[in-house]
Amino acid sequence: MAACLTLIMVLAGCAAMQLDTFKKHAANGDHGWIAAQAVTCEKASDVCGQLHLIKGDACFRLARADTVPAANYACAADELEKGLALTRSWADAAVHRQFQENLCESLKNLQDLQSGEVAAQTLARFVEAAEGLYKLAPESVPAVYYLAKARLRQVQPLLSDINAASRVPVCNRLKRTVTNVLSMMETAKEAPLPDWDRFANNYQRLSFDLGSAIRAADCR
Repeated sequence: MAACLTLIMVLAGCAAMQLDTFKKHAANGDHGWIAAQAVTCEKASDVCGQLHLIKGDACFRLARADTVPAANYACAADELEKGLALTRSWADAAVHRQFQENLCESLKNLQDLQSGEVAAQTLARFVEAAEGLYKLAPESVPAVYYLAKARLRQVQPLLSDINAASRVPVCNRLKRTVTNVLSMMETAKEAPLPDWDRFANNYQRLSFDLGSAIRAADCR
């Protein structure tokens, strides 16, 4: 028992040391170095959570800079998922929401680079992440966008083989989704909304894509 306790303390100390090193490299913008490091800590703790989140953030930044985007979006998605799951407490709710948003963006962009069953698996993760963001920040600009985007992607594969039986549920989902998107766009016209400037173009494109899907489904 004493040996086990000693090992636990050593592992905890190693994780804390690695976290200090990660923070120093992150402060220097050394994202490539961080992304190349292995993070083996899997304990539900703030230290382990932060390690995965910092690595996930580094991979996310590299992918956004068009540095091996497929590999780095995959890294970002995996590490951010782990970090969010392992972190027990959050001192700043806004930081929590931002990591969840970055997870959504990573999965959305990763799926764009995939096809077949792999893309379908990533879509399932994207839906789960978008639902998680909506729970954290209901009716926020990012949450409504990512959830609507995920819902649209769930429906799009069904459009090529739609029939009388499947049309009603598909159209109901599309109509609910486009209503939420257009409502957010109307609200943004009336008063400034947090994050709207970052997402305005995305909403325009999404509303167009939803309209196209509604026409393709021949919704009444």
